[in-house]
Amino acid sequence: DDMKGIFIVAGHSASEVLEELRNARLKMKPESFNDDDEVNIQLTKPQKKYKKSVVLPEENVEEEYGLVINGHSLAYALEENTEVELLRTACMCKTVICCRVTPLQKAQVVELVKKYKKAVTLAIGDGANDVSMIKTAHIGVGISGQEGMQAVLSSDFSFAQFRYLQRLLLVHGRWSYI
Repeated sequence: DDMKGIFIVAGHSASEVLEELRNARLKMKPESFNDDDEVNIQLTKPQKKYKKSVVLPEENVEEEYGLVINGHSLAYALEENTEVELLRTACMCKTVICCRVTPLQKAQVVELVKKYKKAVTLAIGDGANDVSMIKTAHIGVGISGQEGMQAVLSSDFSFAQFRYLQRLLLVHGRWSYI
C-alpha cells in the first residue's frame, strides 16, 4: 500500500536484465547516475591489489520500493559485470523477492551482500535446498518442520516456529554486541 513502485525483473538475456535493473535505479534515484555520486566515485577508484572488494556505502531513497526477480533473470544479474548493479538496485528497495531460485543462487545472493556491504548476514531456511545459503551467511537459522532436518543440522541456531525469530534477534542479537 505504501510502496511507490514495484519493479519486476524478468529479462531473458544479460543485457535485458542489466537494462531493467538500471531503469529501476533510475526511477528510484536518478542522481545515482551522476559522475559526482559517492558510489560511482568509489567504483571508479583504482583498487589496491591486496583489498578483496569495494565496500559500497548506503544509498537512501525518499520513497519505498520493491524488487521482484525470478531465478532465470537472477542468473544473469549475478554475473560479474552486473552483480554491483543488482546489489545497488536491491539495496535501494525496502523489499526484495527472489522467486524460483536454485540453492546455489540463494548462497550467491548472500555472498554478494557479504562481499560489497559492511553487514552481518542472517539466512533462514527450513529444508535441504536452504543448506548452502545457511552455511554461507554469517548466522544460519534452521526451522525444523515438514521438509526434514537438513537445515537445522547445518545451522547455528534452530527453532520449531518462525515466530521465535524475534526473540533470537532482539535478545541474542543484543547480547552479541554487549
